[in-house]
Amino acid sequence: MVREAKDQNVPLETCGRARKASRSRDMMLALEGKVVKLEDFMGDVKESLEVVEGHIVELDSGTDELKEHVLHALNANVEEMQVAQFHWG
Repeated sequence: MVREAKDQNVPLETCGRARKASRSRDMMLALEGKVVKLEDFMGDVKESLEVVEGHIVELDSGTDELKEHVLHALNANVEEMQVAQFHWG
């Protein structure tokens, strides 16, 4: 009788190990799925970052052009004021 009780416990231990292995597999699969989603997200972020960097370069270029136009306009106004002062002065 004692022996039968021992033998009955063996399948339960095996079943417990199988359950633990199954849970571990499930956790691993869930983790792998999350890693894949994270990698996809990071790829999207990198693409968005490249687009933003491109727009920043365009804005910097536009800012430089605007500065040149403003300086040109200011210099033209200064010259006109100097000519007007010369004629009136």
